[in-house]
Amino acid sequence: MARLISAEELAELVPCPPERVRQLVELGLLQPDENGLHESSNVHVARLMAAFEESGISLEDVARGVHEGDLAFPLGLFMPEPVGTPETYAGLAAKLDSSPEFLQRLLSELGLSPADDGRVRTEDAEMLSLILTRLDLADEEDLSRFARLYGGTLQRLVTAGLQFFDRTVRERIDELDHLTNEQKDQVTYQKGAGFSEMTQTLVPWLQRRHRERVVLEYLVDRTESWLEEREIAPRPTRQPPAIAFLDLTGYTALAEERGDLAAAELAAGLAGVVQHAAQTHGGRPVKWLGDGVMFHFKDAGGAIRGGLDLVEQTERAMSVPARIGINAGAVIVQEGDYFGQTVNIAARIADYARPHEVVVSEEARRVANDSDVAFELVGDIPLKGVSKPVRLHRAVRR
Repeated sequence: MARLISAEELAELVPCPPERVRQLVELGLLQPDENGLHESSNVHVARLMAAFEESGISLEDVARGVHEGDLAFPLGLFMPEPVGTPETYAGLAAKLDSSPEFLQRLLSELGLSPADDGRVRTEDAEMLSLILTRLDLADEEDLSRFARLYGGTLQRLVTAGLQFFDRTVRERIDELDHLTNEQKDQVTYQKGAGFSEMTQTLVPWLQRRHRERVVLEYLVDRTESWLEEREIAPRPTRQPPAIAFLDLTGYTALAEERGDLAAAELAAGLAGVVQHAAQTHGGRPVKWLGDGVMFHFKDAGGAIRGGLDLVEQTERAMSVPARIGINAGAVIVQEGDYFGQTVNIAARIADYARPHEVVVSEEARRVANDSDVAFELVGDIPLKGVSKPVRLHRAVRR
């Protein structure tokens, strides 16, 4: 059941002057009950109206749409219960032996905007306190990196999720000719509430499941290091990992011919094609590059077999030529991404490859040891940004 609050409490939660609440009531954008009380979700409506004005949208025009039944904002269906801002950054900083400026900077790096009046939400204060106390050995730069890592990742996830809902749910509801506009809005908000509830459960569950795998891998690596450092047992010999770059060679031409929207849909379709092909061979997409994908594979053999499958499946599914460059060797792992010369050379090999080709370095060919794949020598090729020529081979199915 919705919580009822006074106009003064609503203004405090937004936060905004009480006169602002009265203005929104007069416009009919906020509708209190007969006792002058508001549902707590009206806090989100007031914030939405401020966002409209910042974007140059007239509230009188919005009010007209609400009165005529064309616009409705039942934000209580999928927005969280609003919380207060009883504390200031100055007071919180004193408790945490920090500075108000750094706490505001940290919140910004998490992707959130600090309030102009120097006050901090209760939930934000609790999380900032948790970060600083749990990571008490980290300096300010470390904490900023942590905030950017989680803030940027979650911001992209939430934005992409909303875009997914808009494309796969809201647009399809708009195509239902047997519904009135008001009915379409009602169905959209109902579906939106269900989507919001589902994702609030999905994200923590998925984080737990991924943590299981990553923690086990981390403990295996740390234990191997411990055994090696104490000369109890040498670290097992493993093949070096491999990095692969897939590039859609017709992407730029498609964008020019059909427009940016078609190119964006092509890139989105690519994600569905490559995920399974990579996982089958011990690889995973690391990041999407608009017109391509960067992959990490456990070994070069899996990368080369996966590369051949990726080229074939991508072209079959999307009718756009693909090419892949692969290199094997040591990499630096940082914040879920991979860096180093191995990565740079793999990217340059992909640039050199022609459409339909899987081109690999000498190091990748040497350690692949795969009887199902044959290699055709390309030669010692100078690559952009690489000091010495790199011996390349074209991989083909035997």
